[in-house]
Amino acid sequence: MECPYRDLFIYYIQGCLDPRWEHRLGDDFLGNWEEDGTSFLFFSQPARKAVFDLVSQNPGLVLLDDYSMPYTQWQQDYDQILDIGRFSVCAPWMGHEVPPGKTRLWMDPGVVFGTGTHPTTRDCMLALELLYGEVKPRRVLDLGTGTGLLALAAVALGAQEVVAVDLNPLAAKTTARNVELNDMGNAIQAVRGSALDYLLEPADLVVANIHYAVMKDMVSNPSFLRGKQFILSGLLRSEIRDIKEKIIRLGAAVHKEWEQENTWFTIMGAGQNG
Repeated sequence: MECPYRDLFIYYIQGCLDPRWEHRLGDDFLGNWEEDGTSFLFFSQPARKAVFDLVSQNPGLVLLDDYSMPYTQWQQDYDQILDIGRFSVCAPWMGHEVPPGKTRLWMDPGVVFGTGTHPTTRDCMLALELLYGEVKPRRVLDLGTGTGLLALAAVALGAQEVVAVDLNPLAAKTTARNVELNDMGNAIQAVRGSALDYLLEPADLVVANIHYAVMKDMVSNPSFLRGKQFILSGLLRSEIRDIKEKIIRLGAAVHKEWEQENTWFTIMGAGQNG
């Protein structure tokens, strides 16, 4: 199987696309990344006419720019097996055998970031492996799931139920695709939604690799970590101290900390009665 992505053609639009329009953009449409009131439309072939038609028929949309690049530039040369702890993360178009003792996770990131190359993703996976070597959280809440990689890893390690949440609709769709690729649909539910709306979901373990602005609001809720294990990541040096202070005030304990490049931080621990 060949990689389905070669060159990406990206159209940057002011405004948010009504999802009902997506089916009109043709078979080359890969997805729409929404952020701060703007949309990035991704195509596998040039689509200027389709985009111009879209903008002309939707007065609230304005085409701001368009550009193209190789897919491997967008996804940091995602054409190799990535080994993280006991896992081998592989694109579905790669047929290489994984080494003995490794667990293969199929990962089609599409145009969403989260293949495992970022230090925070890698440390979260190592934290999951360490945690599941000690305890076996049954129900997991994965906030800011991205491509769903951490949810997949949790199930491979023994989780029975995972709710994988992301505010971005393209991320939620990508996660659902990867759940299907790994035949984990009976264990993982991919959901589009705000992490803050899922704080009090029943869970034995909370995994959140998410922006600091969201994280600080999450850990301000006194019920967030009560009775739960946790892995929190996506934090810079300037942010980790504040988050640790907040969760300690909640009665939680930090058991282990990872630092990468003297910049990125990940912490693992347990909430009160956790």
